[in-house]
Amino acid sequence: MAGNSRKTPTVRDIARASGVSATTVSFVLNDTPGQTIPDGTRERVRSAARELGYPTVLARAFREGTTRTVVVAIGGLPRGTALDSFLDGLGGELARHGHSVAVLPSRGDALTRTIDAISPRAVIDLGAIYSGAESDGQDGGWIDGLASHTLTQVRHLADLGHTRIAFAQPASQNVTAMVTLRERHLCESAAVLNIARPVRLTLPDGSDVDAGALTAMVEEGVTAVAGFDDRSAARVLRAAAMSGIRIPEDLSLIGFDDAGWGEFTAPALTTVRIEAFDYGRRAARGALGASTSTAPSPHSHVVERGSTAAAAQV
Repeated sequence: MAGNSRKTPTVRDIARASGVSATTVSFVLNDTPGQTIPDGTRERVRSAARELGYPTVLARAFREGTTRTVVVAIGGLPRGTALDSFLDGLGGELARHGHSVAVLPSRGDALTRTIDAISPRAVIDLGAIYSGAESDGQDGGWIDGLASHTLTQVRHLADLGHTRIAFAQPASQNVTAMVTLRERHLCESAAVLNIARPVRLTLPDGSDVDAGALTAMVEEGVTAVAGFDDRSAARVLRAAAMSGIRIPEDLSLIGFDDAGWGEFTAPALTTVRIEAFDYGRRAARGALGASTSTAPSPHSHVVERGSTAAAAQV
């Protein structure tokens, strides 16, 4: 919550306190199905999380307010398909339990004042989760959170034989925190998949991508580009057309957070679809203190169209 100076404990803090691995902590806190973790270990992890004040479900803050409202603070998060789907799932599940949702884009003191005026049952502070260099698994991490979805994007390229990729990222200050987080996950995913650390392709505000920079990357051996989102990928597609780079023959291109219009580009844009509706349902149940074990697990998958292909064999 805004105004709280106490440092949020991390998954690693809980792992140290409970004497297990960070992966085990993530499995327990996310109610991951199919894991044979002893009940005693589960309780030890949950106890440590409670004692440390870890926000186990999307940084919820139980307030037991006077209204049957759950606040979602989105801060500076960019609106996109996944966020809108998340909010749809959240709102629908809350309605089933007689609650409503209020989405607040404000931050800082303005956010605090609005929350105090609403007196909600709970607060889901998405903006706080994605405002730093790492979400530390509060959104599901490498299990079913942003890190996992980024791995889905990079794995598609690696499976096609691409070992040198670039990350196309917008320069806008409005999404700096999310860009930093996505780039971090992208580099970690590349390490897991044993491919080279991605190079950065910055997309300046309000202008075309530097076609010369894109051409230089291709000449230096980059064979694929992963976009921050579909819009970023579309800007690369335009730059490629301007510079005579063939997609996907010379350069594969994949977007992120399927915006829906990718099938109409030329070539059609391959992208990552995040099934966030179920994520919203799970978050709603967690915010109300209901069991999340029966809620479907969110996931992502590649929507393969025409902009990616196997890397050329040199």
